[in-house]
Amino acid sequence: MQRISLKVTGAQGQGVNSVGEMCAKGLKRAGYCVFGYREYMSLIKGGHSSFQLDISNEKVESTETKVDVLVCFNHHGLEQNALDVKKGGVILHQTPQWKFSPAIQKQLDAAKISVVHMPNEKFLKDLKAPPILGNVLITAVVWAILGRKADELKALVKEQFGHKGEKLLAMNYAAIDVATKWVITDHPTSPSGLRGAGQSSVSLPAPNKQWQDHLLLTGSQAMGMGMVHAGCRMYVGYPMTPSSPLLEYMADTQNETGLVIKQAEDEITAAQMMSGAMHMGTRAATGTSGGGFDLMTETVSLNGIIENPSVFVLAQRPGPATGLPTWTAQGDLLLAVGSAHGEFARLVVSVSDGKDSFDLMPEAFNYAEKFQTPVIILTDKQIAEAIYTQKPYDQKKAKVHRGLLVTDPQKLAKLKSGDRYDPKAKDGISLRWLPGAKAATYCAQGDEHNASGDVDESSKNAVEQMEKRMKKMEALKKALPEPEVLGLGGRALGVGKELDVLIVSWGSNKSVILDALQELKAHSPKLKAAYLHYTYLWPLKTDELQKAASKAKKVILVEGNHNAQLGSLITQTCGMRFRETILKYDGRPFFVDELVALLKSRI
Repeated sequence: MQRISLKVTGAQGQGVNSVGEMCAKGLKRAGYCVFGYREYMSLIKGGHSSFQLDISNEKVESTETKVDVLVCFNHHGLEQNALDVKKGGVILHQTPQWKFSPAIQKQLDAAKISVVHMPNEKFLKDLKAPPILGNVLITAVVWAILGRKADELKALVKEQFGHKGEKLLAMNYAAIDVATKWVITDHPTSPSGLRGAGQSSVSLPAPNKQWQDHLLLTGSQAMGMGMVHAGCRMYVGYPMTPSSPLLEYMADTQNETGLVIKQAEDEITAAQMMSGAMHMGTRAATGTSGGGFDLMTETVSLNGIIENPSVFVLAQRPGPATGLPTWTAQGDLLLAVGSAHGEFARLVVSVSDGKDSFDLMPEAFNYAEKFQTPVIILTDKQIAEAIYTQKPYDQKKAKVHRGLLVTDPQKLAKLKSGDRYDPKAKDGISLRWLPGAKAATYCAQGDEHNASGDVDESSKNAVEQMEKRMKKMEALKKALPEPEVLGLGGRALGVGKELDVLIVSWGSNKSVILDALQELKAHSPKLKAAYLHYTYLWPLKTDELQKAASKAKKVILVEGNHNAQLGSLITQTCGMRFRETILKYDGRPFFVDELVALLKSRI
């Protein structure tokens, strides 16, 4: 894969994201697949943050450690990221009279990296423009370095700022012209040939028109649209990174979707409001992150005993406690599987990219209603805030299944109170009807109860109700799909293939592993490698895993946590142990070149 990587660095509040997002939008429309990755500290303003854009004419959904163009809004980027630039790359900065240490300068010279000072203050003074136009100047310089036409950028600016009046628009156009002229005409030739299209070592591959009609969206936006598509009518949350972007998106679109959106006073209230809505027959969801989910677990348990469909989104970040609140991790898998007191059926499912952040939402609600049980959807900061180039979604494929919900008036009239928690119900799934319906009444409460919901603490009833609820776990496990075995490009493979290496993982690792497989194949064409991806994590199916592993010379587990949590669940379920693991727990996702090197060292 030929990819170009751009990293913009600066402090929160300086417009780092606006430059990256503008370039992402323009490049996607020009025919490129882009993937956006953000890093930022847990500060509203200040701190060191970055927006990285990986660009290709092929599918790209991962980030690499080295970039072709580094843009520094302040000196911190020069200090911290100068050695992140590839050989022949460009460092663009606006810190006057900056000098690197002799040791760093020697490395930059050896790599033939151009260090270019952009006189933003002079441009703004000449244009008589306010400082806010500095971001447009930087975007235009980057745009020109990548060999794109100024008119393309002007069209984007008009789309974004045209409503603010012709005077401001003209000022933006003038800034673009000045910056473009500076790159192409006025700037002296540098070691990398910083002179625009066709002359720079930083040149984009030929565009591919297939990407022009794709969507450009974050994982949180994809998940929000998926919930709307699933028939969700209410979303309740309390802000907590990285679940906040989902709440923000749902709130921003509530006038168009007609959903009821509530920011509760805390996570406990959010979970209770969602549960109440689901109990009354409205599809609803709540979302939070680790510490907030800790507070929700009593409500998870309540939904287990009253057999109430419920949907929780758990957006992972590194812990314990506040941990690294604006970074990513896969450390909450065991929390999702084992959270809440007592034993009861639950489904834990993980999204992995912009596609199934949408596609899995109808499935999550359907499973919740069919099995009358909590469903916990795992995502993480990497997915929640990454920008994906996504093929338009299939909006006809999904169907709504409401399980054994009784709504027919004639059937409602025949119901008995004891039907609600009937211990003899097939697979432990009994009939369900809504409060207020013209039917027999039952009690939904957190105490152990008999078939009609009345408190019953007898030994016989406790055993019957526990076994009724736990029967749903086996039925749920049978209903779930097996994990996927994938080859190059995400192509499905059979489990009977002989393999040199089988990689096993879940969640956001899917994208980078598939990109890494492509890189490995390019270097070793004879290598037979595949990736086994888990979407449904509890209850866990392991038959396909064991079949695929038996055909592989080496099996490697890849996870974004310290204790190999999926590996622990697999060992618990079938006894299989992983001799080879690649684990990461520094708050960063796996980078593709990093993962390729780690895999090579183990193959």
